[in-house]
Amino acid sequence: MFAPRPKRDIRVFTVWFRMYPGDEESRWPRELFTDSRMQQRWDEPKTAGRWFLDHLHDLQPAHSVSGKFPQRVDAMWDTWMLFDRKARWTDRPDGLLSWGYPIMATRGQLQEDLDALSGAKS
Repeated sequence: MFAPRPKRDIRVFTVWFRMYPGDEESRWPRELFTDSRMQQRWDEPKTAGRWFLDHLHDLQPAHSVSGKFPQRVDAMWDTWMLFDRKARWTDRPDGLLSWGYPIMATRGQLQEDLDALSGAKS
């Protein structure tokens, strides 16, 4: 999704944490994403995922996407979020354009939204 578009002006933050037995930092697939525009972090206490799950009702997407988020987990996971470049993070992030869950089922929506932002399908 990102490699074929090396000139696309984006930044990607990937947060990994334990959700299934066997998920652990020593087995984290760091080599999965090698694009220099991507930053990856391991979040053992699930701080990011817990925050987003707790504040899911505060997020204001510009339009809905496919997928249904499971409400009976302890952290938001397997989720992508697309923010406007001008988004600011104070108490809560603003500028959420779209989001999807689970990633594999909604990756087409992410691609469409990225293409719409860049103004091209290249």
